[in-house]
Amino acid sequence: MDWFERLIDAFIWISLLMSVVQVYLQTNKIWKRKHERVVAESQSIAGLSLLILNCLIWLISYIMKNDIESIIDTSLIIAQAMVFLLVGTGLWVRGQRKMGFWRLVKQAIRIEKKEANYLLKRFFKPQNAEIIIDILHNLAMIDEEFDEREKKLIEFFAMEWNIPYSAETKNKERKQRVVQNKFVDLRNKLLDYLSRDPPVEQVAQLKDLINEMILADEKITSEEKLVSGELLGIIDSYLQEEERKDVYQVIIVPQNPNQEQKIKELLPDSESIETFGGIVYSVGSFYSKEFAEMVCQRFRKMNFFAIVYNLEDIIKTQNNMSS
Repeated sequence: MDWFERLIDAFIWISLLMSVVQVYLQTNKIWKRKHERVVAESQSIAGLSLLILNCLIWLISYIMKNDIESIIDTSLIIAQAMVFLLVGTGLWVRGQRKMGFWRLVKQAIRIEKKEANYLLKRFFKPQNAEIIIDILHNLAMIDEEFDEREKKLIEFFAMEWNIPYSAETKNKERKQRVVQNKFVDLRNKLLDYLSRDPPVEQVAQLKDLINEMILADEKITSEEKLVSGELLGIIDSYLQEEERKDVYQVIIVPQNPNQEQKIKELLPDSESIETFGGIVYSVGSFYSKEFAEMVCQRFRKMNFFAIVYNLEDIIKTQNNMSS
């Protein structure tokens, strides 16, 4: 086995030589750019300090055991970490050379504190966070009044999730988009978000955000009341993972062939239902009676015969009549 041990020893020394080359190449890249602020700020003072402390503990252990190879390897790591730490202070950055060393260290640590949770935020950023911000902004603007408290609330979450947000840009986009009904458009945004199967916990948090957004300006407008009832109903249905019975359907009953053709053109995805009186068209199911009535009024203004249909209401009416 002597030959095998000698072979391993040879490979260890080759590995040490590779470590020297590796340390040199990495350090060379940083050292060449040590005067650049972005390079200095990319070094973690706290992380490098922990690395040096950890390596020093191991170094003491290796010295006590007289483990030469490990002493050399650990010393290389410590030397490299110390160079990176000095670069991280910004000692060679133009404009900072006259500042004292400890002042530079404090400044670097202060910058690092601000960025310490950046990676965590990226990991824990909600799925489709951009859509959530879009929903919150459109909810805030549903009454065409953008309260400063609503704006600050959205900006807070946008900043937490590291999403670029500009209220002015969002409002320009709203004006440029051709939207027939802002209430239905907001409802469709929520349905689009839920179609991506976000986690239940995240959807529950969105429900809290919607409630918080509505109460942010300490008043509930008729527009907010109308749309929130529908949005929260949709979310509750998603959270319950079962079909709710208190659903309101908007039904259009065509009065002639021309109206039937027009319905097909306006609502190509509408569901046709055969009844004893003929064919009717279902515009969709809604969780708020007020919202369904609002949708129904849109079609009545176009001279369609439209009604809000709810099975529970019909059963209750029949029970009351029979009693």
